[in-house]
Amino acid sequence: MEVGGALAAWLIPLLCILGIIGIEWKWKYAHVHVVDFFKADPFNQWICILGLVIILVPLGWLVAIPAGAVGMGIRAIASEDSRSMWTTRWQARSAIVVAIVIGVILSGFGGVSKPVGADEWGVPLQTENPDAPAWPASEQHIWNEGGTILVVNHVRLPGTLSAIGSGSMALWHLESSGTDEERLRQAMEQLEGIGLNADWFTLETIAYGQTHDYGDETLPYTLKRVEISGNKIAEMVTVAVGSWGGEVHLLTIIKPDIPGSEFLPFESDPYATQYVEPWLAANA
Repeated sequence: MEVGGALAAWLIPLLCILGIIGIEWKWKYAHVHVVDFFKADPFNQWICILGLVIILVPLGWLVAIPAGAVGMGIRAIASEDSRSMWTTRWQARSAIVVAIVIGVILSGFGGVSKPVGADEWGVPLQTENPDAPAWPASEQHIWNEGGTILVVNHVRLPGTLSAIGSGSMALWHLESSGTDEERLRQAMEQLEGIGLNADWFTLETIAYGQTHDYGDETLPYTLKRVEISGNKIAEMVTVAVGSWGGEVHLLTIIKPDIPGSEFLPFESDPYATQYVEPWLAANA
């Protein structure tokens, strides 16, 4: 876990909340003691408590914001006092929610730790990704081990500090956003002499939303087929590990389909255990 990035992901949304509360107090209620002003609206108290313990909430603000909205809606329906408070405080409360969203977005710029590979992989071929977007923050290293391409990504998941569910969320993002295709092209470019343009590659998902036990850890993974014009040329397995502090570590293994071979690339090791377990040990 990169400490500076984790602190940014935790503190920035909380500081945005406190900033909005402080601005409202200073501009409108400076004649009232700040503690009394803070206690006057239970929304202020609960949102600050949530900001302090957000590290314990699976997927962090990504879950807390919609869950909180549902909870407040139910309370407003059941309580006349709550409905009355909303009519007078909706602007201030809305500003706090907007501040949280801004804080979550800003937290995505927090740094991540350096990717680490297994010792037997040797020296990485590439330690920078010049095409990587600034948001969310990420680092990527690529290895070539006996013709197998190994890609390790450390990515910050904005608004998230808990390790629970973050790995699966990262794989869902890769699946739904097309990011996997970009990572594939960058990795395949490391195969010397393939004589193919990386832009020709496409992916077909074979397995998604499943988990496997890698030693002592149960991790989500995806299995995809790499194709050119409908012809399979490789298979890739991606495994995700969530860590406390908002980082997700991804390992992608790309094995070429050897022409004339009667075996599929991952037939003897369908979950890429021979690569995943040494990687987990190196990052323990």
